[in-house]
Amino acid sequence: MTRSILSILLAFATSSVCALTLPAPDRPEDSIVGSPPYEVKYVAAKYEDTLIDIAAEHHLGQDEIVLANQNVDRWLPGAGTPVRIPTSFILPNAPRQGIVVNLPEMRIYYYPNASQVVTYAIGIGRENNWKTPLVKTRIAGKVENPSWTPPPSIIAEHLADGDTIEPYYPPGPDNPLGLFAFRLGIPGYLIHSTQKTNGIGMRVSHGCMRMYPEDIEKFFPLVKVGTAVNIVNQPIKVGWYHDTLYLEVYPQMEETPATFEQRLHVALNLIEQANGGQIPVIKGSILKSALEKPTGLPIAIFERPTQTTQSASQN
Repeated sequence: MTRSILSILLAFATSSVCALTLPAPDRPEDSIVGSPPYEVKYVAAKYEDTLIDIAAEHHLGQDEIVLANQNVDRWLPGAGTPVRIPTSFILPNAPRQGIVVNLPEMRIYYYPNASQVVTYAIGIGRENNWKTPLVKTRIAGKVENPSWTPPPSIIAEHLADGDTIEPYYPPGPDNPLGLFAFRLGIPGYLIHSTQKTNGIGMRVSHGCMRMYPEDIEKFFPLVKVGTAVNIVNQPIKVGWYHDTLYLEVYPQMEETPATFEQRLHVALNLIEQANGGQIPVIKGSILKSALEKPTGLPIAIFERPTQTTQSASQN
């Protein structure tokens, strides 16, 4: 292990990303929150760790940490292996108000005020009949210690699999909804906690959005009934951090597949939009690699010339 990586690991070993309450971008044209995207954060895996253990420890999603560490074995990283921890995020291309959920990255962004962004990893609905809907809605209610009566469709699914579930789950820690739940303005859909934390950052639910218990415990008192909820599908995000333009790419949702050419078209449109209607000169190899092998990490694709650089080029 090189000295530089070792120093980063030692500096970061005692910190935890967890659920993040972050300063909003300090310039309206900027779109990245968290650590400066050029700062790379690692932790050293312990002998008994899986990537999933490390994701849970840092309140990240399972797919999120796997995407960020594609050369690390998911189930046996190995003692001392550097594991990258995502700490910077491009905000979704949506109004920065209320709650915004970006399904491909399986992450919530909450805007409590103009100066802060709160973000959490979530689990979402499976494809086909159980997908989480793309919709603009609101928080219709908040329930502490909810009970749960499984709907007939979920009971039937379990029976078809040779399994049975209880017809009613009283409030308590063993309730599948956990200790906190938000009701959305569309019937049957919730944001709730879960004891099945391995499903955070995966498509495993019946349409609801699941959160780590510790996260929703902090989130619950922050959000008021009536808060807007905007659920979007943005596998490609583009945003500025100061004078550098970054691209952040996730796999497509199964129900909205796209060819490389279609993804390239989307990326170029977003880049053009972010750069004031002009496509800057970028390295095609970087763009191609980002689209073909999504990492969920912000990747620098263009840097504005500084005044010093411009002056030097003119002399």
